[in-house]
Amino acid sequence: MRLQTKMILLGLALCLGACTPNAEPRRQDADVTEAPAQEEAARAPGEDPCTADLPTRAGTEFAGIVRHVIDGDSLCVGPADGAGSTWIEVRLMDFDAPEHNQAGGADAEAALYRIVFGRQVECVVTPGRSGTRSWDRTHAVCRLDGEPLGDLMRAAGVPEGGNGAQNTD
Repeated sequence: MRLQTKMILLGLALCLGACTPNAEPRRQDADVTEAPAQEEAARAPGEDPCTADLPTRAGTEFAGIVRHVIDGDSLCVGPADGAGSTWIEVRLMDFDAPEHNQAGGADAEAALYRIVFGRQVECVVTPGRSGTRSWDRTHAVCRLDGEPLGDLMRAAGVPEGGNGAQNTD
C-alpha cells in the first residue's frame, strides 16, 4: 500500500474517532432519484459507501459534512453521525480533476481530502453536459466557508485534467 494511501486512511480513522455530530444535511426540494438500497455489511470492500437518494432538480440545495472523498472531483456529503445510506454522492461541476489512472489523479484526491474531509459544505445541484446526474452521483457546485471547492482546488495548485477538462493550450 502506498504511503499516501496509508496517510489518508490514518487521517480518516483519526477523524472518525474524533468527529462529533454537528450538522444534518438539509434538502429544500423533495425531487430525488432513488439510489439502490444497500446494507453496510453487504457491500464489497472498496465499494462506494454513499447510497442516499440523489437530488436531481437544478437549483436544489443541500448541505452536510464531507464524509468520503472518492477522487479529486467527487465526494459524499451527509450528517456527521449518519450511515452511508444518508450520504449524497456529488460530482463537482466546477473542477475536473485528473482521473486515478492519469498523472496527478492521486494527488488531486489527496488535496480534496485535505481541503474538505470532515468539514461542512453547502451544495447546489448544477446541470452538466449529461444533465444533473451521472452514474450514481448528483452534479453540484459545493462551497466551503462560501468559497467554491473548484476555486480552492485551483488555489491549492491542483491541475485540472480529467476526461471533461477543457484543453486551453
